[in-house]
Amino acid sequence: MQTHTGTSPSGAEAFPGWAGSASAELLLEVDFKWLMAGQGCWVDPDRLRADPLYAGNCLRAAISSPCEALRWCARFLQKSLELST
Repeated sequence: MQTHTGTSPSGAEAFPGWAGSASAELLLEVDFKWLMAGQGCWVDPDRLRADPLYAGNCLRAAISSPCEALRWCARFLQKSLELST
Protein backbone atom coordinates (compact mmCIF):
# COMPACT_ATOMS: atom_id res chain seq x y z
CA MET A 1 0.00 0.00 0.00
CA GLN A 2 1.28 3.45 -0.93
CA THR A 3 1.59 6.01 1.85
CA HIS A 4 0.37 9.55 1.24
CA THR A 5 3.25 11.97 1.80
CA GLY A 6 1.25 15.18 1.81
CA THR A 7 2.57 16.30 -1.58
CA SER A 8 0.22 16.81 -4.50
CA PRO A 9 1.61 15.57 -7.82
CA SER A 10 -0.46 15.62 -10.97
CA GLY A 11 -3.50 13.37 -11.27
CA ALA A 12 -1.63 10.91 -13.48
CA GLU A 13 1.01 10.51 -10.76
CA ALA A 14 -1.70 9.47 -8.33
CA PHE A 15 -1.86 6.22 -10.27
CA PRO A 16 1.70 4.81 -10.57
CA GLY A 17 2.49 3.38 -13.99
CA TRP A 18 -0.20 5.50 -15.65
CA ALA A 19 1.76 8.76 -15.85
CA GLY A 20 0.41 10.96 -18.61
CA SER A 21 -2.57 8.69 -19.08
CA ALA A 22 -6.00 10.07 -19.89
CA SER A 23 -7.38 7.04 -18.03
CA ALA A 24 -5.73 8.20 -14.81
CA GLU A 25 -7.25 11.65 -15.21
CA LEU A 26 -10.69 10.17 -15.81
CA LEU A 27 -10.43 7.92 -12.76
CA LEU A 28 -9.43 10.90 -10.66
CA GLU A 29 -12.48 12.88 -11.83
CA VAL A 30 -14.81 9.94 -11.21
CA ASP A 31 -13.40 9.42 -7.71
CA PHE A 32 -13.80 13.12 -7.00
CA LYS A 33 -17.38 13.17 -8.25
CA TRP A 34 -18.43 10.21 -6.07
CA LEU A 35 -16.55 11.36 -3.00
CA MET A 36 -18.25 14.76 -3.31
CA ALA A 37 -21.62 13.03 -3.74
CA GLY A 38 -20.92 11.21 -0.48
CA GLN A 39 -20.67 14.63 1.16
CA GLY A 40 -23.97 15.74 -0.40
CA CYS A 41 -22.38 17.86 -3.16
CA TRP A 42 -23.19 17.10 -6.79
CA VAL A 43 -20.45 17.82 -9.34
CA ASP A 44 -20.91 18.39 -13.08
CA PRO A 45 -17.75 16.87 -14.63
CA ASP A 46 -18.08 18.82 -17.90
CA ARG A 47 -18.43 22.10 -16.06
CA LEU A 48 -15.58 21.13 -13.71
CA ARG A 49 -13.20 21.03 -16.71
CA ALA A 50 -14.71 24.03 -18.54
CA ASP A 51 -15.40 26.58 -15.78
CA PRO A 52 -12.40 27.56 -13.61
CA LEU A 53 -14.59 29.42 -11.09
CA TYR A 54 -16.86 26.38 -10.63
CA ALA A 55 -13.85 24.07 -10.38
CA GLY A 56 -12.25 26.33 -7.77
CA ASN A 57 -15.41 26.38 -5.68
CA CYS A 58 -15.73 22.59 -5.85
CA LEU A 59 -12.07 22.08 -4.95
CA ARG A 60 -12.22 24.55 -2.04
CA ALA A 61 -15.27 22.73 -0.65
CA ALA A 62 -13.51 19.38 -1.02
CA ILE A 63 -10.24 20.52 0.55
CA SER A 64 -12.11 21.81 3.59
CA SER A 65 -14.09 18.56 3.94
CA PRO A 66 -13.65 16.33 6.99
CA CYS A 67 -13.23 13.38 4.58
CA GLU A 68 -9.52 12.63 4.19
CA ALA A 69 -10.00 10.68 0.94
CA LEU A 70 -11.87 13.61 -0.59
CA ARG A 71 -9.20 16.10 0.48
CA TRP A 72 -6.48 13.87 -0.98
CA CYS A 73 -8.39 13.42 -4.25
CA ALA A 74 -9.09 17.16 -4.50
CA ARG A 75 -5.41 18.01 -4.18
CA PHE A 76 -4.49 15.62 -6.99
CA LEU A 77 -7.34 16.92 -9.15
CA GLN A 78 -6.32 20.52 -8.47
CA LYS A 79 -2.85 19.81 -9.86
CA SER A 80 -4.31 17.96 -12.81
CA LEU A 81 -6.66 20.81 -13.72
CA GLU A 82 -3.86 23.38 -13.36
CA LEU A 83 -1.69 21.44 -15.79
CA SER A 84 -4.44 21.18 -18.39
CA THR A 85 -5.22 24.94 -18.46
